[in-house]
Amino acid sequence: MLAVLGFQDPPLFEDWSERTGIKGIEGARVAFADLDGDGRPDAVIEATRVLLNRDGKWIRRAADAEFLVTPGGRRPQAVQFGDVNNDGKLDLAFCFMTDLKNPDFKDDGRRNEIWIGDGKGGFMPVKDSGIGAQGEMSVTACFFDYDRDGVLDLFVGNWYERPFKGHECFPSRLFRGRGNGSFEDVTEKAGLMGVADASQREGRRPVFGVTHTDWNNDGLQDLLVLAYGRQWNVLWRNNGNGTFTDVAAGTTFDGDADRSGKYSDEVKKIFRERKQDIEDEQEWRSNGNTFDCAVADFDNDGDMDCFLAEIAHWWAGPSSDRSMLLVNQGAAGGLLFKREPERITRVHSGPRWNEGDLHAGWLDVDNDGWLDLLIASSDYPDLQVLKLYHQEPGGAFVEWTDRLGFTWMNASQISLGDFDRDGATDILIGTNNMRLNAEQIASRPLSAGLFRNALAGRTGNGFFNLRLKGQAVGARVTLMAGGLRQTREVYGGLGHAGHRDDTDCRFGLGKATIIDKIEVRWPDAAGTVQTFEKTRINGFYTLEKGRELERLR
Repeated sequence: MLAVLGFQDPPLFEDWSERTGIKGIEGARVAFADLDGDGRPDAVIEATRVLLNRDGKWIRRAADAEFLVTPGGRRPQAVQFGDVNNDGKLDLAFCFMTDLKNPDFKDDGRRNEIWIGDGKGGFMPVKDSGIGAQGEMSVTACFFDYDRDGVLDLFVGNWYERPFKGHECFPSRLFRGRGNGSFEDVTEKAGLMGVADASQREGRRPVFGVTHTDWNNDGLQDLLVLAYGRQWNVLWRNNGNGTFTDVAAGTTFDGDADRSGKYSDEVKKIFRERKQDIEDEQEWRSNGNTFDCAVADFDNDGDMDCFLAEIAHWWAGPSSDRSMLLVNQGAAGGLLFKREPERITRVHSGPRWNEGDLHAGWLDVDNDGWLDLLIASSDYPDLQVLKLYHQEPGGAFVEWTDRLGFTWMNASQISLGDFDRDGATDILIGTNNMRLNAEQIASRPLSAGLFRNALAGRTGNGFFNLRLKGQAVGARVTLMAGGLRQTREVYGGLGHAGHRDDTDCRFGLGKATIIDKIEVRWPDAAGTVQTFEKTRINGFYTLEKGRELERLR
């Protein structure tokens, strides 16, 4: 699984998997989350293991299995973290794929659940939380505050009613938080139910990921819903009155411009030789298999852009979208996303390629003030690996995969955070053996991995780390230093299967010697904004709404 290469330059990352106890723990799903509130991100792997990060010593909880693994062994499809009762401690949402429409489904009684955290890494379930009454095929979720009442709400992405036996889907659901760990289903009230006919614009989608962001800079959090089955993605604009409107078609978020759905003559010939029929796809089935949506203001212009991670294949041609960078054109450009297929150059091993991009994330790997792109590719045997693209000043991306210091094959979920508190962003990563051949599976025992960023400390570039206290999901932090204006948002979910990063806002400062200005826009109904000037660099700070910045070190 891990192959150290002969680099001329020092590797960007060091493998800390063994010394932290993560090596050997199987898991495709991983997450950084500060479960005990000590300021350091802990690690959760496959909802079966919790490792508490205690000032460089990682402690595995002995009782993990008692509260994270189901009695029958059925694991949640997604785990998401958020403070649902505003007590300052992280809680959990578990999402299960429950297929009650399938007569062969073995029902163990588990449904989507809320578990309340004790601030020590332990959790207790909420009875009748309100998010599991339906028993549907739930794949992903994100916490956000859609009505700005200071209480987290939950959006759950659901899948097919009968997977691969039809296109009918369960509705994805919005639950309004009551602030005590229980939720009210407001899906229909919010205009999110959709219709059963998948070929219609209002049709329900098989959702594999969901992300939230303030796409149009109006202070309200919108929903980016990622569809499987080559169906249209959905951009739910938050109308500010408890309802949402799908604006994906008018922004290019739904899919790329080629809706022809045509297969090449070569592909049709291959299918005929196999005595299989294949017809060109209809427009509603000529889009993406979208798994992840990495949101960030990568070009430092104040608008939130995104990278869509897709599964695509050579044979699908225009009937399937490729992974794509979408650049927000802002108010002056009609709030459109400009699709830029050439910005991130992909090189495949041959003409019959696969693109198995399951997850993606933004990090400033060298703290130069420009965000870089990490893509976790998986699921296919033609050397699908973790890839890194470094952003040069001016916006060009150069592939740095061969400088990582390791090769991670069949990369699954990634989570980003600064686990050793040195001002550099580190990588927690999962893996799987899905779709590999027998020889490949035999040669690579499964294990999650933890990699420490060794580059940022060698560059001499400065950094700034800010943790917002209280309900801060949806907050936006803008920082001006060294001639750059950078923006970060606080997210409660980022895409496929509960993908999340540590929620600290991390900035690279390049050679700046002082932070000229920091602006924090809180996610409350008043749109509270705090500003701070002439702040010292290379520090870890916290901020509570209405108070002054506190430098920890």
